[in-house]
Amino acid sequence: MLTGLPDFAAYGAALATFIETHADWAEVIIFLMAFAEGLTLVGLLIPGVVMLTASGALVAAGVLDFWPVYLAIAGGAILGDATSYWLGRRYGERMFRLWPLSKHPELRGRGEAFFLRHGSKSVFLARFIGPLRAVVPTTAGMMAMPHRKFQAFNVLSAVIWAPLLMSPGHLAWTGYDMSGVGGRATPAVDGNVGHGAAKSCAPAPPVEGSPERTGC
Repeated sequence: MLTGLPDFAAYGAALATFIETHADWAEVIIFLMAFAEGLTLVGLLIPGVVMLTASGALVAAGVLDFWPVYLAIAGGAILGDATSYWLGRRYGERMFRLWPLSKHPELRGRGEAFFLRHGSKSVFLARFIGPLRAVVPTTAGMMAMPHRKFQAFNVLSAVIWAPLLMSPGHLAWTGYDMSGVGGRATPAVDGNVGHGAAKSCAPAPPVEGSPERTGC
């Protein structure tokens, strides 16, 4: 059993609250988190995915609008990977001598092996694979992958990754009670059922002198 790990659920809730409190700057914050998530070195240090996933719940709750959030995530992701590519192209192996990459030499090996195995497609695939997201773009630059080809896979992966990243938070809000109408369930108060909660359809007991009632 792993110990000493942060409580990502609580952290995500705190980040969502922070974004909601600073709603006027929400898109800027989300853009910067998406940028940092794809940036070599920085992406290994911050749980950007937690905040970006939490933004999906804020969209579902009506606190934020979908398209500005979507564009902020996709735009930040594209720019973050493009910057990582440029760093790899410009500084090469020296990037992997810097902290925190220097503390995780296995990531370089995994990134290089992944790139050699999948070629240009690795830039697209790595977007969806945890730590590789922060090292494959740098590896692609270090191995002189053509810039236009890199950007094509970079943009394509980002526009697909953004809604997939938002969906868990969105579903956690709108699909809280899957047996109801799909809305977020709230507890019953004074015998009333909250919006989206499942209703009981047990047959009502017969009343003398009245027609039999078969259900709710």
